[in-house]
Amino acid sequence: MLRKRIVVLSILIFVLALITFAGIFIWSRISFSMNKLRNEAKKFPEYELAFSSSSHYLERAIVKELRTMVNDYHVEVAQNLGVAGLKDEKDVMKAVEEKKLVPLKDTNFWKLRELTDSMPYVTPDTLELLFLAGKRFHENLRNNNLPLYRFTISSVLRTEQMQQQLTRKNRNATRNISSHQFGTTVDIIFREFEYTAEDNFTFNILTKYKDKPEFKKDDFDQLGQKYASSLRTILGKTLVELQREDKCYVIYEFRQPVFHITVATKF
Repeated sequence: MLRKRIVVLSILIFVLALITFAGIFIWSRISFSMNKLRNEAKKFPEYELAFSSSSHYLERAIVKELRTMVNDYHVEVAQNLGVAGLKDEKDVMKAVEEKKLVPLKDTNFWKLRELTDSMPYVTPDTLELLFLAGKRFHENLRNNNLPLYRFTISSVLRTEQMQQQLTRKNRNATRNISSHQFGTTVDIIFREFEYTAEDNFTFNILTKYKDKPEFKKDDFDQLGQKYASSLRTILGKTLVELQREDKCYVIYEFRQPVFHITVATKF
């Protein structure tokens, strides 16, 4: 009987120790993330100065590169790397079950606009491309002594039905096959950026406590809106880098404020 009590007591002590350790670990991580956010906020005047001296325009040569890979190239690679035959939502859900498509959710690298003419699903390779683009974008922001922002995705996967409906109400939508129909393509709207953090945990803290004046999230968001042209320039250069590495094709749209991006390789 005494031995049983000792065993039970030992187990209880072990469990309590684990709970205590987990609590201390979580508290420490939250404190560390909050300190990082406070330190970033202290640099706000420096970031404001860096933005004021940053480039607001893409060089003509870069713009040319961003318009070299026209729609036909996007459709061709989408047909090779994407999922064909997505006529309606039922086909999309089947492709998700078969793991040919995966959900696209908000991260610290990007946010999704409310999707009215597309669905938040992409191929696994497209998801990997977006993570790579997000990480590279953040690296390039840091290289320019700027704070971190996440970009906004405005269009993702369209079924054949969605594409047909879109062509009836949007004259900019192609009447032919779109690369959006294969889960390989997204549109990034380059006028909308949101202040973010270098990892999802810290970003979740920032989102939860966004009203804390010490984090200056509203100030950073307004700064990003004011200098959206600078962020667009850095994002455009980031995408050109990836296109040169044969990771993706990009179109800098004429009629819409978006970068049209299609994955161009297996990851």
